[in-house]
Amino acid sequence: MINLDRYAATYGEKYGEHIEWLREVASAVDNYQDIHSNTDFRNEQLDALLLSSFSMTTEERVRMFEQLSYGDPGALLFSPGPSLSGVILNEAGSEEQKAHFYDYLKEHNCRTFFAVTEPSKGSDAGRLESRYTNGTLSGEKWLIGNGARGDIGVVLFKTGASPLATRAALVTKDMIDSPQVKRRLLKQHCLRGARLSYLKFDELPIPQEQLLGEHLHPCERGLFSMIRTFNKMRPCVVGLSIGYAQAAVDVLLDHGKDAGISQDACRHFNTILSTIRAVNLVAAKTADKEPDNMAYSSLAKIELDDLVKQMRPFLFQHFSKLQSDHFTHVRKFMRDSYAFDFMEGTHVIQKHNLVNILKRNDYVSPWSGQ
Repeated sequence: MINLDRYAATYGEKYGEHIEWLREVASAVDNYQDIHSNTDFRNEQLDALLLSSFSMTTEERVRMFEQLSYGDPGALLFSPGPSLSGVILNEAGSEEQKAHFYDYLKEHNCRTFFAVTEPSKGSDAGRLESRYTNGTLSGEKWLIGNGARGDIGVVLFKTGASPLATRAALVTKDMIDSPQVKRRLLKQHCLRGARLSYLKFDELPIPQEQLLGEHLHPCERGLFSMIRTFNKMRPCVVGLSIGYAQAAVDVLLDHGKDAGISQDACRHFNTILSTIRAVNLVAAKTADKEPDNMAYSSLAKIELDDLVKQMRPFLFQHFSKLQSDHFTHVRKFMRDSYAFDFMEGTHVIQKHNLVNILKRNDYVSPWSGQ
């Protein structure tokens, strides 16, 4: 049972009904097997809200995702909507491509996918092995959210060796259903609602009009637009984790005392969450004003990962006390929270980002004596 008073104290009451619904279907989403049906767990009001995120600013999207993940981020990721594909289409898509994408989602209310990560190269967009040559795409993708069930999405690939050769294309329903594409669901333990998938493209024809950024300068259509996309999505991923952690902490503040859980520790976690939320909103605002600036989004991701790594050992110390139905959401958070470190760049990657930023700015430490 969600304590809406605690939710309202942090967020107001804007999405109360949605978070209750997401919490109600969370366990069923975890156990759902039919990856081909788009008729499961429908909530028309929530679907309409997620569709509207296509035209939201990063700050608006972050605030919405954080609140909805208070219900359950797995059920949220399982839901139809523009997701990452919508962000990169807004960044690099033509007006015709954006209109086609939005109209298709509005009519079919389907899942979408954003295929970047590869088995050999991870999510390094500059070193992808998928190749687009002579109008066809060949390559493998995996760990793709809703990749086995999405009707439409965006795929990243290379057209050559240079950084400018990183490109993206809008893949439509007819294309993803062709014999040149193989898709399957991957086994998953954490955050199962994301429905991570494997995709293989075998000389899939992709017309040039489906390539993103053809109307842009060559420097803006490739890796440049990808970096902007990741900078705008990273605060959203942090928001998902903040909302999830906030819900777990609120449960402990309500019921933890009866199980012998330190309330001082819970209040400490609550205070740190408030600070990270403020940093993440700065990151979101910065992404809207300076989309090439990744400093704040990397910092927010680092701090959030550090907090979660403090919370998990504390919760595991008290695991035997967290077996009642009151703590179902807390136990689920203990499992699913591992997934967030691997979304939108790991802890180590974000630290490398910050180091490179400091180097480029010729940063001088105040402790260096200079």
